[in-house]
Amino acid sequence: MTSTLALSRNNLPKKTYKDPDGGRQRFLLELEFIQCLANPTYIHYLAQNRYFEDEAFIEYLNYHQYWQRPEYIKFIK
Repeated sequence: MTSTLALSRNNLPKKTYKDPDGGRQRFLLELEFIQCLANPTYIHYLAQNRYFEDEAFIEYLNYHQYWQRPEYIKFIK
């Protein structure tokens, strides 16, 4: 039964997610997160709650390194 279910899922057309606002909301959320990293109280909170020991969080921080590029850094206040 599971193989039939898996087979039928493979035959479904692939749906591509279309961001309704063209990525604006994601951009703003990520910008807000980056700006929060400048707050010592927030950094202290992250450290106290051991976020810096969480591999997934470290990867999330690494993902945001693109904010160092000139075309993005100009938005940081």
